[in-house]
Amino acid sequence: MTWFSYTLVAVFSFAIFYTLSRVFLKEKKSDPISYAIMFNLVCAILITLVSLIDGFVLPNIRSIAINLGLMTALYTISQVLIFKAAKIIPASDLIIFFSSRTLWAILAAIVFLGEDFSIYKVIGTVLILGAIIFVSTEGKIMITKGHLFTLLAAICIGVGFVNDSYILKQANALTYASLTFIFPTILTMFIFPTATLGLKKYMNTNFLIKIVLLSTFYSIGMVASYVAYQRGGDASQIVPIGQSVVIVTILFAALFLGERNNLVKKLIAAVLVSVGVVLMM
Repeated sequence: MTWFSYTLVAVFSFAIFYTLSRVFLKEKKSDPISYAIMFNLVCAILITLVSLIDGFVLPNIRSIAINLGLMTALYTISQVLIFKAAKIIPASDLIIFFSSRTLWAILAAIVFLGEDFSIYKVIGTVLILGAIIFVSTEGKIMITKGHLFTLLAAICIGVGFVNDSYILKQANALTYASLTFIFPTILTMFIFPTATLGLKKYMNTNFLIKIVLLSTFYSIGMVASYVAYQRGGDASQIVPIGQSVVIVTILFAALFLGERNNLVKKLIAAVLVSVGVVLMM
């Protein structure tokens, strides 16, 4: 398979993940914290297995301890918030708002790494923010708690990307990918002991199938993205194609979840977000 094929695999895998998240979390008895714990745990297992095949190389923990701590906190918060958001807002809204993570990553890089803010990044920022405002407006801005959860998760992921860039200078990519699930699993279980102790009531075939599906599609998307780079794809090629996950998720949500309200509006917002992200890279 070529880098292009792997990029498409990543796009559809992530789109299926976001769609299924909404399907499973909108159920009345679903618990976002339990999903976050089990999702991270199963992803940790799957990605670790892949990294063992690729060659698991544990980085020098002492030299990056602060960065690992920051990664753990940011990704724990983001996972919990994403699952909470998936319970209360449409998948199409979630993917559009969550796409702002690129904007927050660029802003974090400017603040903490001193990167330049070019005219293209200015235009990209305007397009992303404009798309979010556009899709959340029906005569007036209608941003709900779920949208705020998603924006906060996107900020955490954006800052996390900048932190990751430092760690990956001295760590194997797939090994580090497994740590981004292992450490948040431990922290989430520590912060939410009641949910952790209550996991046994969810340990049934139905719940485990849902978790395995979510974790599998997300892990496939992550690994496929890494392999696309290894197979010769450039960021200038992979990122624009990868952004089509926004449009694919909106279409999946319309087809399988019946999320057809303001569909044209959401598709326009998806295009604006995609163009904005490409300009900011």
